[in-house]
Amino acid sequence: MKKLLLSLFTVALAMNASFGQAEKALVDAQKKNISEAIKKSDEDVKKAPTKARLWLSRSQAYLDLASFPDSTFALTNPEAAFQALEYANEAIKLDTKEGKKGSVAKEADQMMVDKKFSNAFLNMGVVKYQGKDYKASLRYMAKASEVAPNDTITAMYTGVTAQLCQEDKIAQAAYEKYLTIGGKDLAILYGLSQIYKNNKEEDKAIGLIEKAIAIYPSNKDLKGERFNMLIAFNRIDQAIVQLTQTTANDPKDGISWLNLGLLYENKVSGLNEEIRKIQDKSFKVQEADRRLVAQNDQISAFQDEVKRTKAKLKTATTPKAKASVNSQVASLETKVKDLVEVQKGIQTEKAAAEAAAGDAAANKAKIDELTAKVKEIRTNLPNYYTKALEVDPTNYDALYQMGAYYYNDAVEIKRQINSMDMNEYKKTGKDLEAKLAVKYNEALPYFERGYKVKKDEDLKEILKQVYRELKDEAKLAELDK
Repeated sequence: MKKLLLSLFTVALAMNASFGQAEKALVDAQKKNISEAIKKSDEDVKKAPTKARLWLSRSQAYLDLASFPDSTFALTNPEAAFQALEYANEAIKLDTKEGKKGSVAKEADQMMVDKKFSNAFLNMGVVKYQGKDYKASLRYMAKASEVAPNDTITAMYTGVTAQLCQEDKIAQAAYEKYLTIGGKDLAILYGLSQIYKNNKEEDKAIGLIEKAIAIYPSNKDLKGERFNMLIAFNRIDQAIVQLTQTTANDPKDGISWLNLGLLYENKVSGLNEEIRKIQDKSFKVQEADRRLVAQNDQISAFQDEVKRTKAKLKTATTPKAKASVNSQVASLETKVKDLVEVQKGIQTEKAAAEAAAGDAAANKAKIDELTAKVKEIRTNLPNYYTKALEVDPTNYDALYQMGAYYYNDAVEIKRQINSMDMNEYKKTGKDLEAKLAVKYNEALPYFERGYKVKKDEDLKEILKQVYRELKDEAKLAELDK
C-alpha cells in the first residue's frame, strides 16, 4: 500500500515540478489564454448552440483548465473536467447523422483515444489527493478509469484512493479491472489478495498470491504471505506441503524446519480436538445412561413405598387413619408421576445424544485411527526441530519446542499418577515415577540451553518446576540467584 501511495505522490510532485520550472510570465499568459478561451467558448455556444465545432472548442477550453499543472488555477472550477466531457459528448451528438460520425465527432473520439479526458480527470484526482480530499480524488480517478477503460494507471489509482476512503468494494473492482487489462504491479496483487483475505474469499486470495509468485518467483515475502494465508485459513496440510518442498530445496533453511515442526504440532492439536469431540459425544450418551439408571432406581424406590403405604390400609381401623394413609398414597403417586416425566426427558436426551454420537463401533475405530496418526506425527516431531538446531544451535524456539515435546509427555505421566488410587499406585506408581524422571531429564537440556539464549520468565518457571520434581536443589538455588 505504501508503494502505491508513493507512486501517486510522485505523479503529483512531477506535475508541480513542471510548473515550477516554467517562466512565471509564460504561466500567467497561459492562465489568461485559458480563461479567455472559456469565456469566448461559452458565449459562442450561446449564440449558436447547434454547431458541433463550437461545443468541441468549448470542451477543449475546459480541458485545458482541468489539466493545468497549477492546482490553484485548476481548482477555480473543480467541475471543469466533467464539463469538458459533457461538451465533447454534445459535439459528437450534433455531428452524428444516421449513425455516421462527421469530422468533429471523430476528432472528439480521437481526444478520448489520446487520453486527454482521462489525463484531465487524473490531474484533478492528484490535486485532490494532495489536499487529502480522498473522496473527491476517488471521484476523479474513477471517472478517469471509466473514460480510459484500458489504462492500467487510472485503474490502479482508483483502487488506491478507494482503499483510502475505505471503499473496499470499489477498490476490489478497480484492482480486478487493473489485472484484467494487463497490470502486474506487485503492490496491487498483494493489496487485492488482502481484500480477498479479509472477505474470507480463500481460494481467490491464495490464487492471486500464487499468480504473484509466478510473476515474481524470487520474492520471499510473497511465499511467506502464502504460508500465512494457509495458516489463517486453517489449510494446514497445504502449508505442510509448501514447507516440505521448501526444506527439500534448501535443507539449510532452519526457519522452515522449525515452522514445519510447528505445523505438525498444530495438526496434532487438530487431531486431538477431533478425538475429544467424538469422546464428548460418547460421554453424553454414557452420562444419559447414568442418569437414567439413577432415575429408574428412584422411581422403583417410590413405587415400593407406595405399595408399603397402601398395605397400611389393612390395619387402619378408623376413617381418620384411612384418610391419612390415602393422602400419603396420593402424594407418593404424584411423586412417582413427576419422576416418570423426568425419566421421559432423560430418555429423550439419551436418544438425541445417541443420534449425535452415531455408531459406537465406528466411533471407536475413528478414535483408534486418529490416535495412531497422532502417535506417528509426534514420533517424527523431534526430527524437524533437530534439523532447525543443526542450522542454528541457538534457535530459541526450536530449543523450547524440543524441551516442550518431552515436558508434555511428563505432564501426561504426572496426570496418570495423580489420578491413581492407593492400590493402583502400589502396582504401577513407582514405574511411572521412573518414566516421569526420564522425561524431565530429556526436556531439561533443551530448556536450559534455551534459557541461556533468552532469559524468558515463563521458561524460568518451567525450569523451577522441573528442578523441584527432580529434587535438584542446587540448580534450583542457582536459578533463583
